[in-house]
Amino acid sequence: MFTEIAPAKINLFLDVVRRREDGNHDLFSCMQTVGLCDTVAADLREGEGQTISLTCTDASLPCGEKNLAYRAARLFMEKAGPANADLRLHIEKRIPVSAGLGGGSADAAATLRLLNRAYGMPLSDTELCALGTQLGADVPFCITGGTCRCAGIGDVLEPVGGRPDYTVLIAKKGESMSTKEAFGLLDERFGDFSAHVPQDPEAVYEALRCGDVRRLASCVYNIFEEVVLPVRPHAGELKDVMLRCGALCAQMSGSGPSVFGIFRSDARAELCAAALRRQGIFAAVCRTVG
Repeated sequence: MFTEIAPAKINLFLDVVRRREDGNHDLFSCMQTVGLCDTVAADLREGEGQTISLTCTDASLPCGEKNLAYRAARLFMEKAGPANADLRLHIEKRIPVSAGLGGGSADAAATLRLLNRAYGMPLSDTELCALGTQLGADVPFCITGGTCRCAGIGDVLEPVGGRPDYTVLIAKKGESMSTKEAFGLLDERFGDFSAHVPQDPEAVYEALRCGDVRRLASCVYNIFEEVVLPVRPHAGELKDVMLRCGALCAQMSGSGPSVFGIFRSDARAELCAAALRRQGIFAAVCRTVG
């Protein structure tokens, strides 16, 4: 039995540059892995041909071709797996679904890393990321993790210097939102983005390189807040609660509607999380992961 953790991600910065002819979007983003994690486990046995099965603690998730981890396993086995193998995967789900935290991408990335390790590292990190790109724009980042400057559709990665270490509270209340739906709202608002002037992310990168959390908190940005908060008002409410509880900043992650707050201490974040949980709201305190 092999296991691999699958850390969630938050977007410290996210802006869209243009809408491409293929319907995808070029963007500027700064992504950070955090300690809220799923766990992927694999039981590897000899079999007749290649067979893959998947189970998950979240009954709402599909366990076949519509699951990114399942598709990641199939891609890996086709490229580098043994001819005769019975692969049984299980996902212990902790990251909220359709929340802008990259949970599906994280599970797929963890599956690729796990199988590569289990079968003797036949693929390089570059080859794993190439497989990840076939699954989704966030998967290559979730393979590498840490803190990265992201461009293109999110698949052009450059590590950011420094070792960010701060407390993060992640919360989600109410309805989820798919990435496709959120981008559709952006397209309704901005069209082809020809009139949109992207924000400059350099202040975020400089704050990270300097290890200045207060400065970082003053320059986080997410364009999706402009179109998602009006239709997912619970996200705005969560931002207000975190700020009242002393967060240095509070912002929606990815395409939402989850919200993260950066806090000065674990204790202050835990007090806020406890207040949210008493209202039946998902809340998790974690730290950044290198």
